[in-house]
Amino acid sequence: MIDEAVAALAHSDQARQAPIPDGRRREVRQLFRLVLRCVRAGRAKPIIRPSEQIAAHCYAAGIDLAEGQRSFTVLAEVLWRQLADALAGEQLVQALGLLTAITGAGKDAIARTYVALATRDRSDEQSADEPAAAGAGSGDLPRGAVQTDVVGRVGIITLEDRDKRNAIGAEMASRVIAALESLSARQVRAVVLRAAPGMDVWSAGHDIGELPAGKRDPLGYDDPLEELIRAIRTFPAPVVAMVHGTVWGGALDLVLSCDLAVADETASFAITPANLGLPYNITGLLHFQGRLPINVIKEMFFTAAPIDARKAREWLLVNHLVPWDRLETFTLELAATMATKSPLAIAVIKEQLRVLSDYQPIAAQVYERVQGLRRQAYDSSDYLEGLEAFAQKRQPIFRGT
Repeated sequence: MIDEAVAALAHSDQARQAPIPDGRRREVRQLFRLVLRCVRAGRAKPIIRPSEQIAAHCYAAGIDLAEGQRSFTVLAEVLWRQLADALAGEQLVQALGLLTAITGAGKDAIARTYVALATRDRSDEQSADEPAAAGAGSGDLPRGAVQTDVVGRVGIITLEDRDKRNAIGAEMASRVIAALESLSARQVRAVVLRAAPGMDVWSAGHDIGELPAGKRDPLGYDDPLEELIRAIRTFPAPVVAMVHGTVWGGALDLVLSCDLAVADETASFAITPANLGLPYNITGLLHFQGRLPINVIKEMFFTAAPIDARKAREWLLVNHLVPWDRLETFTLELAATMATKSPLAIAVIKEQLRVLSDYQPIAAQVYERVQGLRRQAYDSSDYLEGLEAFAQKRQPIFRGT
């Protein structure tokens, strides 16, 4: 069985014109033996430590995350055929469940090791190149903090402003845009946008404290959130939103502006401008219209009520709904898969889809009429009441004036 798995991996390497070195082949053979022992023992835990060691070797050799995990996929396919021939009924179901748990644990261990090593290397680079800020504690993070990592050909942007629950203001937006520019210069082929581990809010949405207090369009072209959304939509590689926790207001527009979204069962989504008396702009509504049915858009905007992860998947707001303990690994695997495809083809396809969805014809007089209606809303006392109620943490009392 091990010989069959190694042969299948070698055949796959030949088809991809990427043969693995002899040393790596020996590692793979050892890994296959260990997986078989785990299957016989009925336990997944023994696979974790060797997988971490193999991941460290792969990372040091410059092997992509997806490549490091591919041996598990090949072995699982070979074992599945063997099990399907040897077992049936409930025995087969249990055996396949065990196989999935073992290979999943191995892939998770590889992904965690890659992320940890990439984070370590980034910290080492910063220690060598950047002087520490005077008086800053080792655990302190600046307001609007954003961390950037690269795993293989995948960039990871982490929002970690815990104090403001990743509310998106000028500082946060500018940092994410700078991160995107840095990743583009490093020619990453996919980007994952996520919140910091342990946060139960993915993003609280637009920083309400930075919205203008009437007499000016609160969502104008130069608004920081609008600039960030444009940067993501025009980024020349896929951007995947990895969502753990709640998504509020303009952050939902940000998620929808990513090319794909993956969420776990803790996720929920709400678009809340009606809670503030804030007239959403045409551009933002087009982002929703490009992803959701009109009746769903109306329900979400008119009620401002959050929808849970299962309904979000049912309404196709997210591409995949996965268990919380598989979210990171699944998302990185998805991004790594896209990173193996033609970057030129993906870039031009993404741009074509953006142009087709963004440039909807609208008569000049219709646009002016809509803008006039929006001006009435953001110049109203209701809008001021919404901002004051939010600041005072109370329910607003809207009078329609």
